[in-house]
Amino acid sequence: MEKNRKSKVRFIVVREFSGEKTMREAFEQLIERQTLEHFEEWLEHREATKKAA
Repeated sequence: MEKNRKSKVRFIVVREFSGEKTMREAFEQLIERQTLEHFEEWLEHREATKKAA
């Protein structure tokens, strides 16, 4: 039982939820923004690696 509890993924919403959007829309926007940020960081790292080579 304890193993099951530890393996569950939990989302903690730190930003204030204004209620202007549904919770689903707010999470979708958050996921899209984080994905874009991670992609841009990866792209910058990739380009820097190519220049160094």
